[in-house]
Amino acid sequence: MIIRFWGVRGSLATAITAQQVEQKIRKVLELASPADLLTPESIENFVRNLPLSIRGTYGGNTTCVEIQTDENKTIIIDAGTGLRPLGNSLMARGKMTGMDELAFFFTHSHWDHIQGLMFFVPIFIPGNTLNIFSCFEDIETRLRYQMVQTHFPITFDELGSTRNFTHFAETSSVSVYGMTVSAKSVRHPGGCYSYKFKQPNGKTFVFCSDAEFNLEALANIGPYIDYFFGADVLVFDTQYTFEESLQKIDWGHSSAAIATDIAMKSQVKKLVLYHHDPSYDDAKMDKVLMQAIKYKSMMEPDHPLQIVAAYEGLEIEL
Repeated sequence: MIIRFWGVRGSLATAITAQQVEQKIRKVLELASPADLLTPESIENFVRNLPLSIRGTYGGNTTCVEIQTDENKTIIIDAGTGLRPLGNSLMARGKMTGMDELAFFFTHSHWDHIQGLMFFVPIFIPGNTLNIFSCFEDIETRLRYQMVQTHFPITFDELGSTRNFTHFAETSSVSVYGMTVSAKSVRHPGGCYSYKFKQPNGKTFVFCSDAEFNLEALANIGPYIDYFFGADVLVFDTQYTFEESLQKIDWGHSSAAIATDIAMKSQVKKLVLYHHDPSYDDAKMDKVLMQAIKYKSMMEPDHPLQIVAAYEGLEIEL
């Protein structure tokens, strides 16, 4: 299984500003020595060793994650604005150009998780099939709603592809492309579901975005610990700092500190911080990641948990 991140931002797509680009350029010039600029090779080595927050960006597209199974089948989690470049990438790889299929799993239908669907080129191509799964029984109605003519020039019925909808309850599971997929509801305005993908070899990936866990919730965390337990990769909502989360009760999101606590209790191997706040620039994201790593070292310094922050282009192989 290969997991690729195409959209990592929460709530609202956020483009990097001209001022932020200038700040990055100034920082690069401050860090460079004459020796770093002597040859194309030395320049390449210098740039490759710069932190992501300086040489690039965590990204501004909203929620979209790709899974490529061991059988080379495609599963997509949510359809935020990151879905547009994912669609272009799939077609460049020779996928979804007609007579092909993939699977979608929708956690919920807030705009930042569905607004990329009408810009996903494969959905317009006859011969392509989209198998759409969700724990919401009315997911088709929800997706159709954003493509009425008052909102978008093309309606859902004018799309060229075939769309098949499957509802399953969180008390059950579905088998998709050789993987067993189960779900668990999480606290979020309007409802939301986490999905767990388990390979035949036992490797497990859990996606849990748009989920509010606070200090009160930790007292009754047992069922979630069981659900997350032993996951090889856990993608978790960390939109707020711990201080912000105390001021935004019932906003539907968690903090990196809470995520780290839960991941350690659940014996997760790798925690991926996700659903970044639209107001956070790349420097702030560095701080969020460093604080999470520091917090883990303070609480359980010998715990083997790895912590990374999601960015567009991140790939994880299981």
